[in-house]
Amino acid sequence: MASVMHHLVSRGLEAVQQHQENPDQTLGPFKVPTWGFVLVGLTTALYLAISLGIRYTYGELIGTLAMIEDPSTTMIIRTSETDAPLPSAVESEKGPLLEQEILLVKSKPITAKFRTTIAHLRAHGGFLSRFRGAHVLAAYYLVYHFMCSLLFRLVPHTLGYRAIITVVASTILCRLNATWTLIVISEASEKRFLQRVPSRTSFRKLAGPTFLNAVAKQVVFLGLVEMFNVFGLQPYATDLSRLTELNEGERLNVLFHSFIVIATAVLAGVFVIIPTHVALKRVQASLLPEEDESIVPFDRTFNGKVVPEILGGSGRVGMTEAWKSFDWNGRVRLFKVYAKVAAMQGALFMLFTIVLAGEVRIILGDQLDKMVMAASRGAR
Repeated sequence: MASVMHHLVSRGLEAVQQHQENPDQTLGPFKVPTWGFVLVGLTTALYLAISLGIRYTYGELIGTLAMIEDPSTTMIIRTSETDAPLPSAVESEKGPLLEQEILLVKSKPITAKFRTTIAHLRAHGGFLSRFRGAHVLAAYYLVYHFMCSLLFRLVPHTLGYRAIITVVASTILCRLNATWTLIVISEASEKRFLQRVPSRTSFRKLAGPTFLNAVAKQVVFLGLVEMFNVFGLQPYATDLSRLTELNEGERLNVLFHSFIVIATAVLAGVFVIIPTHVALKRVQASLLPEEDESIVPFDRTFNGKVVPEILGGSGRVGMTEAWKSFDWNGRVRLFKVYAKVAAMQGALFMLFTIVLAGEVRIILGDQLDKMVMAASRGAR
């Protein structure tokens, strides 16, 4: 959504600039006031900041907590006396019989609702806790993009080679990425940043899951790009006005192919990317040191399939065990998180689109109507 908003604003400003340089004779020259550019720029910056905050707090932070949370189960034993007659005098000397009722109560997940999760985070770090670990993730992406930019210069400029580079960079930086996960899922610590980085020996545990997750993302991306090109959708993605040049049947064909691409992207995300991503996050969480406590319930044994290092085991968990130990309730809870984030981003995008349209109306005034009419004449 943020990239779409940035694209729309850029195209709008570019159109205004082109008209200033080559004014349409039917419109006459006009000049956009400086305060207009400042107003639109500030509005766009505010949108990007809010959108980024939503993505980080609700998508990345709460999403990760939902991936590793294993709601705890509490055993309650109720004991009561029975009024049933005693079978013998010997038993009567022992006193009344006791009945025991065992109840297993599973606590409600903390990440079931955004409100409860935010309240839980505030209890563990105040208002700024919703941005916990943001500096680590920023450092990770800074190093990641710097490494990719250097490696891109060594290979041909094709999507295939770029995909390979991104996979290699993600795998190399797997320990730094795991550091962010360990920081956001654990209680606040006085340890320095470098002390939170997993040991070098953990690279063997992290490299495989990180590699598979990165490969899954790139395979899905390249597959969608290929579908996009095969269906011939590229011209309409860069210039929607070209749809007006098509007849009704051709437009329906473009819409149908676009629906296929979108549906494929959703299915690939649900059945390929999300499982590998969840498995990776749970593998990273398994490296949580003994002295660190998670801020949400987390089963270090992965339903008894793994013996933690603190109990004398290897503590190593594979991607299969990590995913299978994430039960259906957890998966549904995670999908709800992503759905809510998408709805929030969509609502934010619509709101700021309306705001920007109003600002453009205020800035251009009647000149906007003339520009729209000229554009419609040009399209015909």
